[in-house]
Amino acid sequence: MMRIHRGHIAQHKHDQLLREYLKLHLNELIQQKELIIDGRVKTQLATLDLPTLKYGEDAPVLARGTGQGGRGGGGAGSGGEDEIQMLGGLLGGDHHGRELKVELDFDEFVRLAQEVLLEEIHLPVFHEPSRSGEVQTDALPDLDDLDRIGLRPDLNLEETMLQALARNIRERGTAEFDVELTQDGWYFIEDPAAYENHRSLEVYVLDISGSMRGEYLALVRKTIFVLWYYLERRYPTNLRRYVVFQDIANEKTRDEFFCVESSGGTHISSGFEKAMDLLHGVTEHDKFLFLFTDGETSSGDFDLAKRRYEEALGRFDLVCYGHVNPGGRGVGGFSEFVQEAVRRLPRATFANLTDGDAIRKAMDEFLEFFTPERAGGARWTRTAPSPTASKP
Repeated sequence: MMRIHRGHIAQHKHDQLLREYLKLHLNELIQQKELIIDGRVKTQLATLDLPTLKYGEDAPVLARGTGQGGRGGGGAGSGGEDEIQMLGGLLGGDHHGRELKVELDFDEFVRLAQEVLLEEIHLPVFHEPSRSGEVQTDALPDLDDLDRIGLRPDLNLEETMLQALARNIRERGTAEFDVELTQDGWYFIEDPAAYENHRSLEVYVLDISGSMRGEYLALVRKTIFVLWYYLERRYPTNLRRYVVFQDIANEKTRDEFFCVESSGGTHISSGFEKAMDLLHGVTEHDKFLFLFTDGETSSGDFDLAKRRYEEALGRFDLVCYGHVNPGGRGVGGFSEFVQEAVRRLPRATFANLTDGDAIRKAMDEFLEFFTPERAGGARWTRTAPSPTASKP
């Protein structure tokens, strides 16, 4: 017997309609100053709230008939004339309910937006199951090597007992299994030669000076959503921190970050400073800094911003600088300095974010850091450790 999964069919239809809507309106929707309200994204896609049929309520409706239906036959005695009768209730075709605006959970909105963007920008699609940010997977690394230091649950009993036997014969001349873990313990660990960092720390820093609104915000958010798509398929754990800056910088929650109020001047140095503050206590992570700005730092901040940028390069595995430039104007100001600097710096990228094609180019450069062919890129594969990761 074949089962029809009506819930799956309805969900598929729901997603299909939302995808079609987002294809047409994503650019407009994503520019909303308050993209997230109470953890949800409000769209302008209307649905019908179909009414429940009721009788004997609301305004009466006129109907024409003999009124003799209960007496059988053709209604004898009626003279063949229809009588006007008063009926209660509503005619189903005359009432369409109220229009409801579809509200999406933010994670669902991001998933659908990613599908639209990957198709629109012509980026590669991965079919591995995705993970959401700040969630640890249950998958464990392969413990395929031994070490004298480790966790008690990973104790290798066979090697430990053999070590204890050899030590007792050597020290006391007796073949006894007198185990001292501090001296005899051997533990299963992940092969250091194949050590892969399983965690990422991603710091997103956004310039919220007066110019960063509208199409500027759309380019930033599209870029972030596409970054999430690839990073969630690379790392089981994605720890994300959010910073906004103008004259000063402040850490924000995710929802606050996507509900910005543009105002004030621009001190890019403050954005770098706050991002580096968030590295305190972070060891076993690949660390990424993504900064988005129009590049016009305030007078007197240029030299300090240069120093903070160079310091960030020494603290993060990768510093990605996005010059938000929807008009496609020439690159100037602090962004021009960064554009020149990345040509000689292995841990830096620069993106002139003008449109979807620019986002695709930025993703191509970002993904190069995960390939062994790139100089220094071996740290992104299972052939060598990350330079900033703690070893077992």
